[in-house]
Amino acid sequence: MNERLFRVVSDVNAFFHRNAWIAKPVHLLLNRWAPKKTEENPTWNQQIEIAMLEQSPLRARKLLYWMAGILIILITWANFTKIDEVTRGEGRVIPSGQVQVVQSLDGGIVVKILATEGQIVNKGDPLILIDETRAISSLRENRAQHLALLGKESRLKALAAGTAFEPPEELITEFPEIYNQELALYHASKDELASQLDIARQQLRQKERELQEVRASYSQADRGYTLTMKELEVTKPLLASGAVSDVDILRLERDASRLLGDREQARAQIGRVQSAIEEARRKVSEVEQVQLSKVRTELNETTGKINALTASSQGLSDKVNQATLRAPVNGKISRLYVNTVGGVIQPGQEVIEVVPSDDALVLETKIQPKDIAFVTHLQKATVKLTAYDYTIYGTLDALVESISPDSIIDDEGNAYYIVKVRTLESRLGEGLPIIPGMVAQVDIITGKKSVLSYLLKPVLKAKSYAFTER
Repeated sequence: MNERLFRVVSDVNAFFHRNAWIAKPVHLLLNRWAPKKTEENPTWNQQIEIAMLEQSPLRARKLLYWMAGILIILITWANFTKIDEVTRGEGRVIPSGQVQVVQSLDGGIVVKILATEGQIVNKGDPLILIDETRAISSLRENRAQHLALLGKESRLKALAAGTAFEPPEELITEFPEIYNQELALYHASKDELASQLDIARQQLRQKERELQEVRASYSQADRGYTLTMKELEVTKPLLASGAVSDVDILRLERDASRLLGDREQARAQIGRVQSAIEEARRKVSEVEQVQLSKVRTELNETTGKINALTASSQGLSDKVNQATLRAPVNGKISRLYVNTVGGVIQPGQEVIEVVPSDDALVLETKIQPKDIAFVTHLQKATVKLTAYDYTIYGTLDALVESISPDSIIDDEGNAYYIVKVRTLESRLGEGLPIIPGMVAQVDIITGKKSVLSYLLKPVLKAKSYAFTER
């Protein structure tokens, strides 16, 4: 036994002889344990063994080389191999769309109940039918008024533009009596305008004829005055010779004065008649403008009524459509508040609750304040449902959706942050159902770290705290 120990120690001494920086202290330490040669004159066998030990320390050197190589490989692997840094928390499954509540906007009498609690429904499926008789009646009345106003609008536009009356086809087919009434009003308006224009134009033509007559009187008086003055000029010289008497001269002067008065009167009358003609022309234009202004005013009022009625019609249409309460999402009916056919639903009353089924899942996860620093938006996460063994059924991939702005303290005084993660799938494995309220472990991947960093972490912590105690 002593010889084997002596051989090993000798091999180790030979290794450290080649590594001088640690040879001396280790050599001194090993020499304390190694057995000493007891004989001053060793035997032949002992001398052979000593020579072999001094010349062949190969197995010990190989062992040390292997150990050093393995250590270097392990350190290199630990330095370059990255593993995930994970922040863990406990989460609870909630529907991403929350529970959907179906309400009745206008209320009414229940005609038929088509759904039951626990029933699976698809989006748009009818759930409850409400009596829509009054709404349909109001909608029909509204439509009749709407089409009547559209017919009136078409008539007024045709009168304003001077075109033919072209009402909507729906008015002709659905309400022919209203169409006939609007057509009669169209022709009556056209006839009234034509009659007023005809009167105004007759007055204008009368004034124009009067102007012609006055101009003729003026021309006649002017010509008579001119001739009388010439005759007077020729006759006056004959008075001295006694060829004409004073009476003749006076008669000619009287005629000239009368003709001059007639001419001036005709001149003044021409101005008055021309003014009357301008007034008559304005009346013709005014008749058209008054009629057009009246039509446009009535058209604006009609357009306003149409717009108001259109909005009212939309509301009535919505009321008819909302008489059938439908499922807002795919899911399961969790609660039915109405169970009586013939019962009355109040406006705004909650009628049905539907839990969404095909939405992506959202988990409310509690994260301790000491772990929240490195949790950020859209980080990847892994969800492990406690109801299913994740080693058999797998896990769900998820993303961080939101982080509460402040910590929350529960009744026991524990502080935590609420982190919502949204799964990428709504089912686990081969269609395994996941329902609200299930508990899961949520692992949020916050970064990467090498294996060597994990191994050195306790040492670095101990170093930071060493020799610092009070």
